[in-house]
Amino acid sequence: MTARARRRAALAACTAITAAALAGCGSDAGPLGGVSSFWVKVEQVNGEPPPPADEPLPANRGDTVDVWGFRIEARDPAGRRADFDGMVRLSVEPGAVIDVEADGEGVAVGRNILLRDGVAVGAVRVTAVYGPARLWAEDVGYLPASGGGRPACSNGVNDDGPGDVLIDFPTDPGCAFADDDTEEGGTFSAGASEPVAYALPRIADVQGGGSATPYAFEGVQINTAAPQRVVVTRVASDGFYVTDLAGQGGGYNHLFAFNFNTPANMRVCDRLEYLAGTVNEFFGFTELSFPSYEIARSEEGEACEVPEPAPLDARAIASAEAMERLESGLVRVEGFRISKHFGPRPARDGVFGPDQSSCDLNGDGQVDFESPAEGRCANACSRDPECSEWTGYSARGNYKVTDGTAMIQIQTGTVSDFDPTSHRGLGLGSVTGTLRNFSGGSLNWTIEARCPDDLVCDAPGCAPAAKTSREACVRPRSLNDNDAETN
Repeated sequence: MTARARRRAALAACTAITAAALAGCGSDAGPLGGVSSFWVKVEQVNGEPPPPADEPLPANRGDTVDVWGFRIEARDPAGRRADFDGMVRLSVEPGAVIDVEADGEGVAVGRNILLRDGVAVGAVRVTAVYGPARLWAEDVGYLPASGGGRPACSNGVNDDGPGDVLIDFPTDPGCAFADDDTEEGGTFSAGASEPVAYALPRIADVQGGGSATPYAFEGVQINTAAPQRVVVTRVASDGFYVTDLAGQGGGYNHLFAFNFNTPANMRVCDRLEYLAGTVNEFFGFTELSFPSYEIARSEEGEACEVPEPAPLDARAIASAEAMERLESGLVRVEGFRISKHFGPRPARDGVFGPDQSSCDLNGDGQVDFESPAEGRCANACSRDPECSEWTGYSARGNYKVTDGTAMIQIQTGTVSDFDPTSHRGLGLGSVTGTLRNFSGGSLNWTIEARCPDDLVCDAPGCAPAAKTSREACVRPRSLNDNDAETN
């Protein structure tokens, strides 16, 4: 058969199938049956009716649990109650389901509840819920195994016939979990409730009031509406830093937005009326990645609202909680000096000197903590206030400053005319900058100077005196990235 003939045959077959389908649609086969969707209603939140949209509950940070009472009904394609007896999987978006409890004689297993005669009533415990949140129900084909015997999805047997050669969880797509007692998939019918009103998370909610965000890997919109007031405190080469002025008392009100490059048309003092992105923990440092933002219009002569930097002393530096409260915020140390042992020569036999603080003893460009000699050297330098390990500076520009007892790293790469090695052992009037966390090592906090205004000392490149936050590092607006095509 020629190619042309094959095409004609295929067209004829397609025409015949279409005609048969049309005939079937016109025949009186009765109403469509089976479950098509689920009607889901949240009837109570913590024992009360769900809040109205204009009176939302505070965003749940993941450190508390809310209880939603619900009713679920299976529906057929016509919207009528469907005759459905089976488990449905519950989820909340955004947020997380902890567990489910069925009312009366009902049955719940983990995050699943059994519908009998198409109905289930119960309560679900949820956390990390924010914004307009909905309860979802989905038929994933889960039949929890009863006591005794091995579940069909863990018995090493192909239980759903010769047409399917896949066996057990997780290989067989019909197995929802390892204790699923059927290898047959569900209808994947689903339904969602009307939204339950929670507020959008503030910056303090995103920071979580601790060492990690409760919204890791979630795309969130930050609450920038009054009384929140979100102000840009730094414009960096890879993003920007903001502070929510409404959260000054409790801390955790600062955030870094990782933009990959300098954000266009932004300057210190700008106020943001919209901010959203994906929340991540980058080695212990909370970031908002891929940010979207809108800068509020400012009037000529409008006062800059950047807050004054928080002073750091030995007590604050030694407190993990105090430092977490200030993460990404503006901070300042005064009266500190650069460690006097700070230079590129290897520190062999544990001996450090003015030009001798490198623990890269084999010259491969990095400190290997698996090497006993390099690991001992690095740990000894970390404990010594007068030692600043060289590879931290050569790789990242970080170096140690101390007041004799307290120690913290600083980064002054934005002060291009300042050479810290020529100022080793000498005092700095003050160092101001944004506070960054890196979870590796014992010295995991770094003050990053924003511009030359932030470094006060008597060396070249330093500012002669500290400026107020309304003046320091306030520059013309950033332009579009002129190297965008090469990034």
